[in-house]
Amino acid sequence: MQEETNTVITLVLTADNHLGYTVPGQHPRKREEQRQRQRHAFQQATDFAIGQGVDLFLQAGDLFDTPRPDEQDRSFVAARLAQLKQAAIRVFALGGVHDTPAEAHSLLGDAVVPAPQRSYASLGALHYFPPNDSVATPLVGVPSAHPGEHRETEGHPQEVSQRASQRVLQPEILDIRGIQVGICGLGVVAGQQADPLAHAQIDSDIERAAISLLLLHAPIEGVTGGTSALDTQAQVSRASITSQSAFRYILSGYHHAFTRLSIGRSEVIVAGATQHIHFNDPDGEPGFVFLGIAADGLRWCRHIAVDGVQLRRLVIPVADLWPDEATSEERSQKDSPTSRILDQLRPLCAEDAMVQLRLEGELTRQRYHQLDLNQLRRFGEEHAFALAIDDSAVTFLPDAEAISRAQSIAFSASDIEERLSPRDELIRLADEWITGAEDEQEQQALVATKEELLAALWNL
Repeated sequence: MQEETNTVITLVLTADNHLGYTVPGQHPRKREEQRQRQRHAFQQATDFAIGQGVDLFLQAGDLFDTPRPDEQDRSFVAARLAQLKQAAIRVFALGGVHDTPAEAHSLLGDAVVPAPQRSYASLGALHYFPPNDSVATPLVGVPSAHPGEHRETEGHPQEVSQRASQRVLQPEILDIRGIQVGICGLGVVAGQQADPLAHAQIDSDIERAAISLLLLHAPIEGVTGGTSALDTQAQVSRASITSQSAFRYILSGYHHAFTRLSIGRSEVIVAGATQHIHFNDPDGEPGFVFLGIAADGLRWCRHIAVDGVQLRRLVIPVADLWPDEATSEERSQKDSPTSRILDQLRPLCAEDAMVQLRLEGELTRQRYHQLDLNQLRRFGEEHAFALAIDDSAVTFLPDAEAISRAQSIAFSASDIEERLSPRDELIRLADEWITGAEDEQEQQALVATKEELLAALWNL
């Protein structure tokens, strides 16, 4: 049994911790409470890793919500990393979309703004994979993926950019109880385009690893719950995962819900976020992943839930808020549309609940303004951890008064056009004269004159 345990590499995978995230306009007390929850969730992951005595602790991007976290969050992470180091657990971290400055690397790799993880790496607390690590390395002499293409950092800027996008993933090779484990990191930054895995070259050293891991932070085709325009601009396609043969396990961040799927010969495991920060994944339970991997395959993959706020969603068709034809004056305050919403909202609100109120349907702007959204926000602030009001599915109809006024204007314009149309007036008068003519010769003369005048009027 002990021999079997020694052949299994254990690790904790976490991602999208977003330490330092705050909701705009949130009450200071709630803001601080939210940051404490984020730190507590990350500590649950590190405490679990230490308690299980795992071999590796992997962080797959967006440890922080900003590339410039405050000192409190920096110090908190430093203390957790020190505990992991004391427990002889090796830590690998990958830059994410939020915590890596977009300008962190120039074309030739000159660092402008260092990512916060670099300070931990310089102290030996972790190994850090920047998203554009290969771009920061000159590509002279690197074999090309296309015959006849010579890689170098000289030439037209656009050509250099295209060559630089061909990334070389250099693995870290570890010896864990005699088992060779190779780890590479690949991520994207804001504004990046094209499939990063399709444009990556993998160092041949990974081939000598019995267990090969790719730590990824990027949108993956077919996985829901993305957070930005990168979902389509820098998406890792299923085809590129299938076509690569270097990595048996792809351990990913970016998406905020735990997901496990097989693509080609690879097991793709998305850690999910450790706290809810939006409503993109209402069914995703915050947590981290505990993995056991042997040379002959995956032994276990368990999602470990953490303490966190609960997501609750209330969808109200706006037609239900005005069930009869009573006017706002006739409707009592107790039966107002706002009161109807509060009656449904009240059971969902709790101190640990983030509630989204979504309004759907058609209504006039007059009725929309009858909704006291400020009262709803105050209620949410007092009775829930957070309340978000989503009215993106509401379409506005013209008010009855506006319709009547528009119809009146249209009819008036039609009357004016009918009265003032020279052509119609000419035809009416000519027909009257032709009918009143006393003889046939006079009628023919009037008809000819009418036709000449109409032709002249048409030319004008």
